[in-house]
Amino acid sequence: MDDDKQTKLPFGEEDINALFDAEDVTEKRSVKPFSKEPLKGVIMPSLNNVVKPVKKTNIIYHDLGLLYPNANVSNKDGFIIHRANLLGKNGIFQLFNWASDGDVSIVDLKDILSEDEILSEIVIKLNQFIIEDLGGEILQLSETRLLILPPSCKGMKGLEDEAFVH
Repeated sequence: MDDDKQTKLPFGEEDINALFDAEDVTEKRSVKPFSKEPLKGVIMPSLNNVVKPVKKTNIIYHDLGLLYPNANVSNKDGFIIHRANLLGKNGIFQLFNWASDGDVSIVDLKDILSEDEILSEIVIKLNQFIIEDLGGEILQLSETRLLILPPSCKGMKGLEDEAFVH
């Protein structure tokens, strides 16, 4: 071939090899270099000091826990119904207190039904205090729940005597 008639490239064979080798190395890298400038900052709504306006409404909400942190609930005109999940023998003292105050308790015994000795001891203590000492009643609501009534309440057998049935 004639070197005079052949068009010469502005770069040599070594430059071409270096170019292709650089592409192979770039593809093997797991992290590619940044093509843009790094971030100058991040906008976070939680750091925004602008307060959004509160929608106007006619409903007034009160946080009663803040208004009355140690509220004394009066039960002169009725009683309070407490729900309890009995986990062990120590919980019966709270049931005694509620019954003594004239309150009703619905007690779930599902967590201690498999422990025969503890369940038997709890039932004996409940019968002794609620029925014998206090004069209240203990009614079975379901297989796992008891209703403890203070002396001021009496349980009725059956629904035929209830006012809402007729």
